Amino acid sequence: MGKKADNSAWRFERKYELSLKEYLQFEKLLLLSDMRTLYPDRQINNCYFDSITNNAYTESVEGYSEKMKVRVRWYGELWRTVAPVLEFKLKQNHSNKKETFKLPEITLNNAFDWENYAQDILEYMFETHNMTILNRLEPVLINTYKRSYYSNFDKTFRLTVDRELKFMSPANKLSHKLPQEVGSYIIELKSNNENLIKNFPLAKNLGKFSKFATGRLLIR
Repeated sequence: MGKKADNSAWRFERKYELSLKEYLQFEKLLLLSDMRTLYPDRQINNCYFDSITNNAYTESVEGYSEKMKVRVRWYGELWRTVAPVLEFKLKQNHSNKKETFKLPEITLNNAFDWENYAQDILEYMFETHNMTILNRLEPVLINTYKRSYYSNFDKTFRLTVDRELKFMSPANKLSHKLPQEVGSYIIELKSNNENLIKNFPLAKNLGKFSKFATGRLLIR
């Protein structure tokens, strides 16, 4: 990747997977904590891209300390006219950051040609931001989920809850568009202060989770 826009700070993140039973217990504790709703719930949609050698997937399943994911993100209904953003999500050990770029408006439907769109993205990023993405982008996964947002009083610590997770192939064939659903609840902790995450009492003994790796396994 060539010239990059440094438009977010590094922060610490942790993800955890809960069953419905575990989440109901977690929710009771959450309501008794000092965490408060930060934003209204909304639906998040992503199309992930990878290199032809599946570098991002290998980095995810092998647990590399440094890795990068490339995705296009939009909000609201899955298929409609949207103004998406291109995100490069970078990870170094337990800290993460996102570099985001607004993309032109597009109309999405379940027959959308993501392979051609990947080439459009490469050309747009070079022409608009003088950015050369060295690895060819291949669309590999679409996922969608509902997210709830919480924070502590001074907003130094954030917590999100993702549910109704669905995964599907971006292949340009209608038969590949049937979603694979996961009933888990994904809790994500985010803060610039690593100690706030390490000492968060509600996150003890919870199993870790990767939406990207899980989705790749479900639709392969």
